[in-house]
Amino acid sequence: MAIIRALDGTWHRTFTTLELAAIRSLIEPEEYLELDGLSDQAWRERIGNAVPQDAAQAIAEVMGTTLLLAETGEAIMLSATPVWVRPVAVALSVAQHAEAA
Repeated sequence: MAIIRALDGTWHRTFTTLELAAIRSLIEPEEYLELDGLSDQAWRERIGNAVPQDAAQAIAEVMGTTLLLAETGEAIMLSATPVWVRPVAVALSVAQHAEAA
């Protein structure tokens, strides 16, 4: 198993294939995972390319709403749907990039 050594000397192991699938909400951690084929590398690639179910549903709902609005000729819709990205996190990200430049 590969070990990642941080700048401060601490060691970190890579996630197992099962852990990656659980993080992506593809399975529950106690479930058995079996994908097509025998290549662990191919499994990890498929897991990395997968869209988590909750995210896929949210994307599909927004796309459906957009298509329905376009069909009725509406261009803008105000909504109480929460924003996916927190403004504080975005502001911190922008501030860090500005400091690095």
